[in-house]
Amino acid sequence: MAMRILLVGFACSPDHGSEQAITWSWAWSLSQQCEVWVITHPEYRQNIEDYLAKHPNPNLHFCFVQLAGWMNPWDTHQLGKLRLHYLLWQQEAYRVARKLHQEKAFDLVHYVSWATISSAPQFWRLPVPFVWGPVGGGQVAPTAFRRYFGVAWRSEFLRTLRVKLLPWIPAIRKAVQQSAMILTINPETVEVLRLAGARRMEMFNIFGIADEHIPEVFPKREPKEYLTLLWASRFEPRKGLPLLLEALEGLRDLPLRVLVAGDGPLRRFWEAEVIRLNLADTVRFLGMVNWHQMRGLYLEADVFVFTSLQDTFGNVTLEALAQGLPVLTLGHQGVGYQLPDAATLKVPVTTPDEVVTRIAEGIRKLYADPQLRYEMGKAGWEYVKANSQSVRAERMIQLYRRILAVRENPSVEKLPTR
Repeated sequence: MAMRILLVGFACSPDHGSEQAITWSWAWSLSQQCEVWVITHPEYRQNIEDYLAKHPNPNLHFCFVQLAGWMNPWDTHQLGKLRLHYLLWQQEAYRVARKLHQEKAFDLVHYVSWATISSAPQFWRLPVPFVWGPVGGGQVAPTAFRRYFGVAWRSEFLRTLRVKLLPWIPAIRKAVQQSAMILTINPETVEVLRLAGARRMEMFNIFGIADEHIPEVFPKREPKEYLTLLWASRFEPRKGLPLLLEALEGLRDLPLRVLVAGDGPLRRFWEAEVIRLNLADTVRFLGMVNWHQMRGLYLEADVFVFTSLQDTFGNVTLEALAQGLPVLTLGHQGVGYQLPDAATLKVPVTTPDEVVTRIAEGIRKLYADPQLRYEMGKAGWEYVKANSQSVRAERMIQLYRRILAVRENPSVEKLPTR
C-alpha cells in the first residue's frame, strides 16, 4: 500500500520559481509513488487547478487554507506584512491538518515551505513522524560587506542577532527536538540546529529541476564576439548586484554584455549606479521576467553570476546549470556548499575589494577560455541530471521508509545523527 504523506507548503505553483516551485516539485514528484495531500495557500490555486486539468494525477490532492478578512492578503511588496500573514497561516494550517489527519490517517507529515528555521511549525504535534525541510536560514551576511546594505544594515544586523538567538527560543527547540528528521541546506543552519538540540539531520539540497525541464542534449552555444553575463534576482541589498557592477569597472577592455533580470525596491538606485559607473552601454535591466522566459535568457547567456551576500541557497543557479551555463558565485552559504566545483568558479568571501577583484578575474578567465566554459557548463548539466527532482524524490521516499521503520522498531535505527 502506498504511503500517505501530508505535505505542507505555504506557497505552491507549477508555473513559478522560488518557494512556489519547491512545494510543487515535492508534491508532484512524491505523488508518483505516494498518496500526497498538500496544505497550501490558495494564492496560486488557479495555476494548480489548470495544470491538474491537463495532467490528471489521482495521487495528488490539495487542501487550500486561507485566513479570514484583513489577515488574508498576499502582498509580496510588503514583506513584513507577508511574514505576519505566514505566521498566522501556519496556525490555521495546523488546525486543518489535525482534522485532515483524523480523516486520512497519514503515515508522515513533511513541512517544506517556507524553507527557513526562523519560525517553528507546529506539525510535529501530530501523532506521526514529522520531517522538516530542506531548510536554511542559519546563514548571516558578512559584516565586512555592511556598506552594500546601506540603511538596510540595521534590519540585517537585527536578523543576525535573531539567528544567534534561534537555538534558545523554546518553540524552535521543541520543533527541532521533536522532528524525526531535519533536512538542511547549508552548514550554517546545521550549526544553529545542533545548538537547538537536533537529534537527526541530513544535508539535502533545497531544490531539484524537474526531469522535463532538463534538456536531453547538452545545449551548445555558438561562439560570439562578446561575452553575455546573466544576473537574476530580487533587487534588495543582500543580493549584492553592486559587487558585479564594481567588477565591471575593471573590465572595460572586454566586449561584455550584462543582462539583469528582476525588480524590487533598489531598482532606481541600481540603475543610477550603472549610470554613475558609466556602464549604461554594457548593462541592460530587463525588469521582471517570468519563469518560462528565464529559460530563454539562460540559453542566450554565456555565464551566470550569483552575488548574494546572505541566502539559504539560490535556486536560479541550478536552473542555470540545467541549461549548460557555468556559474560564477560567491563561495559561501548554500551555493558554496552545494554546487559542484567542476561547474562553478567560487569566489572566497573575504573583503569587498578582494571579492570584486576575484569576480573580475573570474569573468576575464571565462571570457578568455571558451573550452573552460564548455566543460564547466557540461559538468553542471550532468550534475543537475544526476540530481533531478525524480532522483531526489526517490531518495526522500527511501528516507521516509527508514523513518517509519525506526518508528516501528527503534532498535533498528539507521538514521543519520549529528
